[in-house]
Amino acid sequence: MKSPAEWGTEVFVDKLKEGMASILTDYISAFPILIGVSIGVYALVSMFSSKLAKMGVIGVFVYGALLVII
Repeated sequence: MKSPAEWGTEVFVDKLKEGMASILTDYISAFPILIGVSIGVYALVSMFSSKLAKMGVIGVFVYGALLVII
């Protein structure tokens, strides 16, 4: 028989692994959409500033990652 601390730790680790796997599969499935949106953002914003366009692409991927997590 396991102690409650060992059992709780084991359950927590299992749930964490399942959650991380779910987040990773969601991000992988959203990746092609993020690439398409980032190309559009880069094309439009690069008309004004190349540095701002690069920051826009980074922003798309950060925002996309946050949407996948939430």
